[in-house]
Amino acid sequence: MKNQHSSSSIHVQHEQHEKTKQIWIDTGMLILGVLGSSVLAIACLWLDYLYGDHYIGETSVTEYVQQILLGVAVIAFYRIKACHEPLRHAAILISGFFMVLFIRELDFLFDHIWHGFWIYPAVLVTISALIYAWRGKDQVFHEMAEILSIPNMRLLVCSVIILISFSRLFGMGSFWHMVMQEGYIRNVKNIVEEGTELLCYALISYSAVSTQLYIKTHAAMQPRKQINIHESIYR
Repeated sequence: MKNQHSSSSIHVQHEQHEKTKQIWIDTGMLILGVLGSSVLAIACLWLDYLYGDHYIGETSVTEYVQQILLGVAVIAFYRIKACHEPLRHAAILISGFFMVLFIRELDFLFDHIWHGFWIYPAVLVTISALIYAWRGKDQVFHEMAEILSIPNMRLLVCSVIILISFSRLFGMGSFWHMVMQEGYIRNVKNIVEEGTELLCYALISYSAVSTQLYIKTHAAMQPRKQINIHESIYR
């Protein structure tokens, strides 16, 4: 009986040790992801101002990297739809949302057709994603909750909120006219706005890829079962 209790105690201690170790690994990976996103954003801005035309326009390194990062997020959630059927309706909704943002970032290309043409492919993608999700209307609410339960999705949600609220409000021309008054320099406003957007896109891309890896790992370990949100994608 004593040996049994001792064995049980050792097992509990081992599990606690592994859990603690995994928490530190996950925290370290998150720190590296956020740090890497920050460095990427600053590096792109430096490249544009040191080796570009000192202006962040539609054909700048910053804009190109923003588009690439959005494309990565679109593909990551589409892969969830393709590879993990139980989450397909929610995944296509999220992928469609980022696809609309991607199209919006390419508005300068669509302007060659006519100004504002980007709205048409964006609406088409939106309608297509909504129709697909409607087919699974009985499951999509629960599918979305399951995806949102994955730890790094919280970082993604926060990044999206900052993108559509803070970066837009902080980049308002009227605010920067008020701050700089007669010394207003448009490039200052651009670097603040585009830099914030790039950081958000980098965090979104990191979160999307880590979420896709999490689901891929747990789908392989537990086919056709719900994801265990207490385990790590890095295990």
